[in-house]
Amino acid sequence: METKKMMRSYFFQITAVLFILICLVIAALAFTADRVTISRVEQQTEKQSENSVEVSSNALRDSIGNLHEEIMGLQLNVDNMNELERVVRETNLLDIDTGFKSFFYYDLKTKKFTWFSSEDRRIRNSKILEDDDFLQALTSTDFHMSKRYPLQSDYLTYMYVPVRNGSERVGIFGGGLSLMNSLVFRNSLESFDDETMAYLFNSKGEPLATSRNLVTDKERVLTQSVVDRAFQTVEPYDIFSTNKDMYYFARDLKVTDWKILVRTPRSVFYEPVYTTRQQYLVIAALTLVLSLIVGYLMSRQLTAPLLELVQKIEKSTTPQPIELERSGSNEVKTLVSAYNEYAQRMENARVEQLSQQQAMLHQEKLASLGQLAAGIAHEIRNPLTPVKMTLQLLTEQENNSPEMLALALSELDRANAMIETMLDLSKGGGEVLKMSMIDMNEFMKKFKFIMEAEARLHAETYAEAADCKIYTPAHMPNLYASENGLSQILSNCVRNALQAVQSRGADGICHLHLHVYTNQFVFIVQDNGVGMTEPQLETIGQAFKTSKADGNGLGLYMSSRIVREHNGKIEFDSKVGVGTTVQIHLPRGGDQDEV
Repeated sequence: METKKMMRSYFFQITAVLFILICLVIAALAFTADRVTISRVEQQTEKQSENSVEVSSNALRDSIGNLHEEIMGLQLNVDNMNELERVVRETNLLDIDTGFKSFFYYDLKTKKFTWFSSEDRRIRNSKILEDDDFLQALTSTDFHMSKRYPLQSDYLTYMYVPVRNGSERVGIFGGGLSLMNSLVFRNSLESFDDETMAYLFNSKGEPLATSRNLVTDKERVLTQSVVDRAFQTVEPYDIFSTNKDMYYFARDLKVTDWKILVRTPRSVFYEPVYTTRQQYLVIAALTLVLSLIVGYLMSRQLTAPLLELVQKIEKSTTPQPIELERSGSNEVKTLVSAYNEYAQRMENARVEQLSQQQAMLHQEKLASLGQLAAGIAHEIRNPLTPVKMTLQLLTEQENNSPEMLALALSELDRANAMIETMLDLSKGGGEVLKMSMIDMNEFMKKFKFIMEAEARLHAETYAEAADCKIYTPAHMPNLYASENGLSQILSNCVRNALQAVQSRGADGICHLHLHVYTNQFVFIVQDNGVGMTEPQLETIGQAFKTSKADGNGLGLYMSSRIVREHNGKIEFDSKVGVGTTVQIHLPRGGDQDEV
């Protein structure tokens, strides 16, 4: 399963890297191709717009030139208004489609207008007299085109042609071209295709005509900012663009002051780009398939020696050197060599660690043996002390007391029982205490002698005797417990109390109180010794945990264990410099007498 995961991981990684690299190359090529394609389409559009403007300019020049020639042919008749009107009527000058919608002659001598069209096709004479182009025509030899004049639902733009008699200016002919009906405007922008929109403007920036594309009036609308941008140019032609369209502006048509603005939607440029991108998408799909095939082959080539290495490592039970049938690349050879070196180091480390563990185990056994010996010596010294004192008293007395001999023998038995207990402790087993009904009156008498012996030994050791006393009730019922265990508990507590008050000298106290309750016995050992700190109280009762320089912690450990086996509890209350109080609670057990 792990080997398959490894192969899949290599496969996906190699495929992803190959695909990303190839896609980056394709993206760079596609971006370059897009720019080249757009640039080429822009150049083609520019060239096409230039050609269409040239065709439209020639058409306007021909149309305006023909009208100008017909008007110039009327100069011979300006002296005879009747003849002039007849000639005007006979020509097509008053044809709204091929000529003018309105026509007049202005005589400079008489300052009068002679109209050859009906009143509904005229504009007021005052407007004409205020027209700047009309005023320029009065002093010029060339014709001039006026601004737009609204007339009912149409617009008129006048062509002012000066009339001369030799070198003398005699008048002006004026013909109003209909923006809605005149073929001059309707046919002038037919050279543009359906994808572009062409606009004809006069010198004032007023639109005169648009190409007749199949578009809505809303789509024909130009923003004023585009018109202003176009009329800012001073070159014969200019190209600029917005987010949606590209514009070609022809400033000089070489026939009038009129100008042409061509608008081409950017979507025209992007159609070949979209085609190119589709081709690149097909290439990308083929690249993905190729990447999958190459990734699979390369992953097999790379993972085969690794899979063999993993299988041999899994089957190996010891870190032995490994040899591969197909070593593969230099990286795999380096990996195998590194593993073999690591396996050899691990084997050497394992042997060395095993040797160290055996040495440490031997040292731990010796240390445990030493601690056990110290504990045995400590615990056996407890019963030997009263035995020693008893034998000393017997040697001093002439009449030997049977009771004192019995006490000595019982203490020797207790020492033997302690040895067995310590041996059980060293083996990790648990001793089963010998429980019986204890006559507490006799037991306390016996323990009083043991406590006095401990006090006498303390006085001999430290040259000053402490105040040792036992307080018991007048009547004490029997206690179901281990007599040796109880004696060991109290002896350890008394000895610890005497050791704690050694710095007090004769002011040291060690008192044992016995309280009998309905269901338990409570033994209280009090001293006014050095006391214990909080950390010492937390570790009290743990084996080999002690604050004494010559102690081992087994005394209270054994005492706590004996108390637990009696289903009792032991409590410690201590303050540094004040003293320590130990309370041992033991259930009475057996038949409980009334207290």
